[in-house]
Amino acid sequence: MYLVAGLGVTGQSVLRYFQTQGEPCFAFDTRISLDVTELQTQFSDVQFALGEIPSSWLKQFDFIVLSPGIALSEPWVAALQKMGKQVVGDIELFARAVGAPVIAITGSNGKSTVTTITGMALQEAGYHVGVGGNIGQPALDLLIDDNEYDVYVLELSSFQLETTYSLTTISSTVLNISEDHMDRYLGIEDYIQAKTKVFADTELAVIPKELGVEGVIHHGKIVRFCIEEGSIKSDKDYGIMQHNNQAWLGHGECPQVPVSAMKLQGHHHQLNALAMLALCRPFHIDNACFEKVLNEFTGLPHRTEVVEVANDITWVNDSKGTNVGATITAINSVGQQTKGRLILIAGGVGKEADFSGLQAPINNYCKQVILFGRDQDLIAQAFSFEKCNAFTEEMLVKVDDLASAVAIALENALPNDCVLFSPACASFDQYTNYVKRGEHFIELVHQACNVIRVNENA
Repeated sequence: MYLVAGLGVTGQSVLRYFQTQGEPCFAFDTRISLDVTELQTQFSDVQFALGEIPSSWLKQFDFIVLSPGIALSEPWVAALQKMGKQVVGDIELFARAVGAPVIAITGSNGKSTVTTITGMALQEAGYHVGVGGNIGQPALDLLIDDNEYDVYVLELSSFQLETTYSLTTISSTVLNISEDHMDRYLGIEDYIQAKTKVFADTELAVIPKELGVEGVIHHGKIVRFCIEEGSIKSDKDYGIMQHNNQAWLGHGECPQVPVSAMKLQGHHHQLNALAMLALCRPFHIDNACFEKVLNEFTGLPHRTEVVEVANDITWVNDSKGTNVGATITAINSVGQQTKGRLILIAGGVGKEADFSGLQAPINNYCKQVILFGRDQDLIAQAFSFEKCNAFTEEMLVKVDDLASAVAIALENALPNDCVLFSPACASFDQYTNYVKRGEHFIELVHQACNVIRVNENA
């Protein structure tokens, strides 16, 4: 019998899955104030408990299905493991039941985008594709809907991979590694170990050339992707090549998609596209399908999303930039495409990250940084202004909230400048999640730009 621990999106998907399988279970959440009335109605055969696990349950279940938001290091989880209870996650349940090929995608940044375009390419090629996991539908919901999928494309978080042991994939990738969730991991090596579990049993491991994790890949073939010139040395290397006097995405001596055909330009978009091409390698998809997808894909919400262009000032929402690596990528990518300078708005909950990596890109592209949120002082302390030749202490501004940050950016932005909202932090000091934070930024920007237009027409 199972204990379903954590009754958020994932936990509820586990309850639905067990209901369709006729599998009895208990349901538990540590939040005493959680309203489970609707769940009790929906799952009338399940016993629910909040706050503490009833002692009468302890001898009745052998497995804990742990939601990703609950750490294995939680004392009550560790105590149950000492009692002999086995901990699994929703992806482990999925792995035990799935009957079609699986593509698995993880990484610190870009995994939602790569998951989406990989699913789009397969669908364009005629496959019936189930896309989900840490994006969109929970993986178990894909197993119990009314569709019969030819292939599953899953975005997986490090938290999900911690409790996954038997997932077999036709191709898989760790797109990149940068410090994230250091409040949950002992250090970066612990985080890397969780991420690279995606390679445990894969037919094709797709890795960025600079990542250096080949030592953990004991099964399957390895292909690499990189955008550096001259990085393509064999058929196993995906990168940028010259063909017909223009740059193409491709591998070996095989050009696949002209870079000019991509709707989204910028180095990180090219890396995402190369990862997608490599992940789809086992399916022998026509290049026309790839080109169509990359020509039409305009990006996901809250990921370097252009919100407004008013008075020749561009406003970009990158609320999904919840770690330092994501914000570094955003600054470099947007900065390279901006005629003027950047004003960066950042801040929130730092998750014990090292913010010093922001210094170089900020020095290269930013004329101002506006910090808000709980850990704004920690971010500010990471800058060594003695090492900056362009960005000075006077350019760093601290405010209480996002509305104040947008107001200051509006005052200081000039034509051809770009205001980039990429927090490098989690949102839960002031917002429920990054989506709510991004939506508030969009609302504030629309209000600010409407004022600009009114003044222009006065």
